[in-house]
Amino acid sequence: MDFQLAGQKLWIRTRYRGDRFQPLGLSEVKKLQDFMVDTKISRAWRDRVPLVCSPQGILWVVGYRIADGIKLIEHTEQALRMEFKQLYM
Repeated sequence: MDFQLAGQKLWIRTRYRGDRFQPLGLSEVKKLQDFMVDTKISRAWRDRVPLVCSPQGILWVVGYRIADGIKLIEHTEQALRMEFKQLYM
């Protein structure tokens, strides 16, 4: 992720009804629910998938896709790398 585009205020949460984000590679915003169905995230897991967020919105659906707006570009000066470790199932 582009560090400057991601911002300095980040938090982790689960999904809210009506969440939207623009997945990497898509030209438009998509409902998170539709993204999860299209990505075949099981119904039982959808409410447990962590989301990395900033004031701009959802930056990363952990384990699946980052938002297109924070991808690394030619002018990126610093990259932000995050790692997720699942401790239980």
